[in-house]
Amino acid sequence: MFGNKKEDNQEKKFSDNNNFTEEKGEVISECPICKAPIKSIYTAIRQRESNKLVHFDCAIRELVREYKHKLGKNLRIYYVGAGDFAIVKEIYDKKGFLKTYEIIERIEYEKKDK
Repeated sequence: MFGNKKEDNQEKKFSDNNNFTEEKGEVISECPICKAPIKSIYTAIRQRESNKLVHFDCAIRELVREYKHKLGKNLRIYYVGAGDFAIVKEIYDKKGFLKTYEIIERIEYEKKDK
């Protein structure tokens, strides 16, 4: 019924003015923040200044350092999708469980194509 090609499962192509090819275990780029290899496009995000791929965790650490003066009790950095992060105020119930959150400031991380 549906063709099940091993080649389709083993190789994924990513094109954004660069031709990265991701195969099992193949390095697709080097993170400019930590200098470690990036092996999966799914664990990376494009850095706003350089437009190079960086580890998602490295991007969060970079933002925490940059916005540490705005972070405090119950204020965290969340990924909110579409290449954006936000400073979020976490709101807890009386038992100490996270009830909801409020976005305080949105941070554009990836450059948007216009």
